[in-house]
Amino acid sequence: MNLKIVKELIEMIRNTDVVELEWTPERIHIIRGTQQQDRSVSRAREPEKDKAATVEKPTVTITSPLVGTFYRSASPETQPFVQVGDRVKKDQVLCVIEAMKLMNEIESHVDGIVTAILKQDGERVGYGDQLFIIEEL
Repeated sequence: MNLKIVKELIEMIRNTDVVELEWTPERIHIIRGTQQQDRSVSRAREPEKDKAATVEKPTVTITSPLVGTFYRSASPETQPFVQVGDRVKKDQVLCVIEAMKLMNEIESHVDGIVTAILKQDGERVGYGDQLFIIEEL
């Protein structure tokens, strides 16, 4: 890719809601959204906490291995595979992603507790999109 093309691309997305663009010979990955950081606001100093009590447990982010449509349950009539707060086992199904009329089960890589579900039912997802955050046990 030459410098002229890069400059043109930057100009094209300058006033859009694109926050990240990844371009490889195989694909273009665009992340949209807003990323507003107000550095002028000073935060009040938070009280110091007991460091032993604030040990954070490791988390794992489950990402989409393909492009498709995210579904929390196997069908509209059934309950979601998991909810926030649910304990999950390694290889337990968390959701399905429909791609080319095929339902692909997405499984947990670890034993843990679901702390966040990052996509809505029926939402389009791309390769590498974050789907779940799981606190390892």
